[in-house]
Amino acid sequence: MIALQDRQLVYEFLMLELAIRSLQYDIDNMKHLKFAELYFTQLDGVLKNLQVDYHWRRKKLVGKKIRFYKWVKVDDYFTDAILATDGEDVVIRFSTHVLKQNSQLLIEQKMLPIIHKV
Repeated sequence: MIALQDRQLVYEFLMLELAIRSLQYDIDNMKHLKFAELYFTQLDGVLKNLQVDYHWRRKKLVGKKIRFYKWVKVDDYFTDAILATDGEDVVIRFSTHVLKQNSQLLIEQKMLPIIHKV
């Protein structure tokens, strides 16, 4: 069971997990574009920023004996996140649409400071 005070940390960690995966996928596919170099440095900065936040939250969760196991697609509308805790495995069901929206918002929030620097 995940304690109430740890749920926000778990949610933030999972959103970072998805945002990093999504951004890595986009960067890999973007390399074939004509002007990819223009965007690559900015997206790489965002990715590094997300990874720092991700590792910090992961370390906090390990200290609380919570670790992320895997994502399982239930159907077109829902996805389960499986977490291992000290006593049992915990399954948290998310709306796929909401996960996509929130990970996109997270990436956009991390991009704003980088865009304003340029």
